[in-house]
Amino acid sequence: MVFQKDIDGTQIGPDRYALAFALRELAQRLGVSLGRYSVRVPWDRSTLSRYFSGVLVPPAEFVEQLIDDGNRETGTELTSAARDTVRKLHRTALRVTSPHSADLQDLRDKLAEADRESRHLHQEARLLREMVRSAHEHLDEQQARLRQLEQAGAAARLAHRAELDQRSTDFDSLRAERDELQETLIRLTAELAEAERRACEAEDRCIRLEQQLDTAEAQAEERFAEAEAYVDTVTNTTTAEATVGPGISVHLGITREAGARLARTLDEQVPLPLTETHLRKVLDRPGIYQLLRGGPSQPKERMYVGKADRSLPQRLNFARLRILGRKYISLDDMYFTYVYVEDDLSAVAPENLVIKHLQEERGLSLLWNRNGFNNNDPGRRRDRAQLQPQHFDVAHPIDLDWSLRHDGRRQLLSPRDFATYLKAELPYAFREALDPAQAEDVSLEVPRGPLSADTAFRLLARNLGESWQISALKGHVILYKEHADYPNALRYYRGENVSDA
Repeated sequence: MVFQKDIDGTQIGPDRYALAFALRELAQRLGVSLGRYSVRVPWDRSTLSRYFSGVLVPPAEFVEQLIDDGNRETGTELTSAARDTVRKLHRTALRVTSPHSADLQDLRDKLAEADRESRHLHQEARLLREMVRSAHEHLDEQQARLRQLEQAGAAARLAHRAELDQRSTDFDSLRAERDELQETLIRLTAELAEAERRACEAEDRCIRLEQQLDTAEAQAEERFAEAEAYVDTVTNTTTAEATVGPGISVHLGITREAGARLARTLDEQVPLPLTETHLRKVLDRPGIYQLLRGGPSQPKERMYVGKADRSLPQRLNFARLRILGRKYISLDDMYFTYVYVEDDLSAVAPENLVIKHLQEERGLSLLWNRNGFNNNDPGRRRDRAQLQPQHFDVAHPIDLDWSLRHDGRRQLLSPRDFATYLKAELPYAFREALDPAQAEDVSLEVPRGPLSADTAFRLLARNLGESWQISALKGHVILYKEHADYPNALRYYRGENVSDA
């Protein structure tokens, strides 16, 4: 791979220099140009160039994908030591440029390691359970043979003394073998109990780390909101000024005119239907966009203005999925316009400039901004949060009658596999905490024909029994081993019992 920009260690510092140099070495394994590689990955050529020159520290997923792509191209696996070295260089550079992001990545690394350990221990427990089951079957066979020999010996005790002696020898041998099997079974049972204990500890550690990560990400979101508020305070400044004192106060040259220009540019575009067909035509580049609501021949109301730091089609598709499966709204009435932005959007918030211009200069209020429309799954910690009346999930709750399929064949699945299927097919988030052992149970029959979300939840709840609860909240669905009430619930599923909140 030929790079247009050299690495300038004096400008980026030793940590980013070392990382960029290592990334370039990994890129040589690909055997393609930078332009060719940019069409294979979610990052454009300009962003890749910044990663490889050390101007920007890439996200962890970029480093992992670069390694995996090189493995596929060369047909050889990068050694564990080399992979660990690159990861260490990335974490060091990330900590220098963004300590908060580094703290979040450390938590993600710990959670990934705990998850790997948990899966390994659960696999070990499954193997031990299989060995215990096999030992039980062998022991039962030996017990049956012993009983047969005892019965045959009693019947022929007087008539066949010599044969009885032989049977006695066989009996003693079998009894010794049975005793050995019993000792093996006791040992395997103890090992299984220890493996299950360690697996439970590993799972508990995963849960604790996941909670820490949820808290850290929530704090990061709050810091980002504070940063956005700061950008709002400087939008009236047209030039940069500095005040000499104990420190230096700098006002950035982010102007009202920038917001007005962006708003005009968005308005000049022809609104496009928010469909997969039109999203495929949008280039994988950063930019800002607005969502509009109205019929094909009707005036369209602005609902939301947002930005995409990396990929406009990915962010627009996320918005499309947020609208799918919701009540009182249809994708047929949704349109969008967009503008590519060449600047680094991670450093500014251009969507705030547009929102501020629309509010102050045109008197417009965007219903979906700052009301939860573009939020991800809020996580376990926020399931009980009381939503305001203007929140997107309150105005447009999930549709439990959503059709997962119009027709289909009969299937026999485990509860875990059926839950995985639902997560992939539902247009809204479905979070579950099923036991790993339930991946082995094949007892859930999915009937032939159409299947709605409500029918699927009823089927899963009946199979799991009364101890598990599926809670359909206004914005997402959760499944836990509990009996609990939630302030934003629509419907509960427990065993055979289904009740509306």
